[in-house]
Amino acid sequence: MLSWRIPTAGDPNVLRLGLAQVALASIVAALIIFAALPRDWLAPALLGLIPLAVFMAYRRWRAFHQSLVGPANVRLDDHGLFWLDASGVEQSFPRSAVTKFHISRDPDTLRPVPALTLHLHGGFESQPIELYPPATSAAVRRLLTEDWHIAEQPSTGADSLSYDTALAIYSECHDDYQEWHFEGPRAELLHLFDTIQSVSREFAPPPAGAKPLNRIIRCTRREPHSLKIAVSTSPHLDEDIIALPPELLSDLSTRGSAAINDNPAATDTKIDLHVSPSSTWTFHFHAV
Repeated sequence: MLSWRIPTAGDPNVLRLGLAQVALASIVAALIIFAALPRDWLAPALLGLIPLAVFMAYRRWRAFHQSLVGPANVRLDDHGLFWLDASGVEQSFPRSAVTKFHISRDPDTLRPVPALTLHLHGGFESQPIELYPPATSAAVRRLLTEDWHIAEQPSTGADSLSYDTALAIYSECHDDYQEWHFEGPRAELLHLFDTIQSVSREFAPPPAGAKPLNRIIRCTRREPHSLKIAVSTSPHLDEDIIALPPELLSDLSTRGSAAINDNPAATDTKIDLHVSPSSTWTFHFHAV
């Protein structure tokens, strides 16, 4: 058995921001000393500023590392992989559900450490699981290959040019206002809604801890970019992904098609989609 802790706090970006703030404050203080103090006081003041800056940087560094300390929240044994979710409830991938695995650096992890990804039945993959001692890459690889008897699948990495279908539409997300804009010929917009509908019917929601299955649309109008349409258990909308439960994807497709077909002379239409009791997104369709 291997058990380890994945830090739930201690974002390294916050540490870098804190150290940058200390450095900036030190530079400003040094400039004030040069501008405001008599020349005879410059050397003592600057010598006093250095240990103060070091002390403040150390406090930020120490607070960051203290936030990483805690009990193990991930366990890998003969029965499967188990972890505690954000609410403290234990979740798992049973051993029988795992077909392959790979270990590599993953851009989706918060920290630049090796991560374990499990390949599951149904075409799913687990979210990348950060590895920390004693769960080193070698120890995890040895347990999975020698005890679980499953093969390691080399990581292929994400191909930014890979897609399932190309549409002559433009897609733009304004998450600050919870708005999404689609622009393109009517036929291409209708094709988009057909794709969304097929995803809602063909893909199952992912199990806890797994990545959602998706279909990638290459939007070629204006600046080419990729948009993922995915089935998830909870809504997640960002600039490059629309991940919704199947019923919400189906509702978006049905109402979007109706908005285009019922207003053949209109160039701009919109619908409101209630993605949760407290969240509503407005989808704008611009036919050209």
